[in-house]
Amino acid sequence: MSRHQNFLKAFWTWSIIVLIPVALFAHDWNAPEKAAQRPNPVPKDAAAIERGQKLYQQFCANCHGKNGQGDGPLAAALNPKPANLAARAGHHTDGDFAWKVANGRGVMPGFKNQLKETQIWELVHYIQNFKN
Repeated sequence: MSRHQNFLKAFWTWSIIVLIPVALFAHDWNAPEKAAQRPNPVPKDAAAIERGQKLYQQFCANCHGKNGQGDGPLAAALNPKPANLAARAGHHTDGDFAWKVANGRGVMPGFKNQLKETQIWELVHYIQNFKN
């Protein structure tokens, strides 16, 4: 085989082994459409945001950081790194955030067995408040 043919063979082998899986799995994490479209049933008011803040401090801040920037004290040891919630606030629906909090993925635990549904929605109000 010529050098050119060897190069092409190596290139296509590498592409199949590396690039295709990256393209398939490197996308953003999104909730199923039906879950993402769920409206937040908890009225957004100062009390709900305050309850959400307390939950955030207890369950989320160690990884996502005090201000939701993905820089909590445990973040450096995690792979993948925690999401920057401040950057995502206002760009994801309440339903999307609620589904992610409830179900988790990878190193992020799901909280549906630890938090009541109302608490998850209050937490979402607080997370969405990072955009302000």
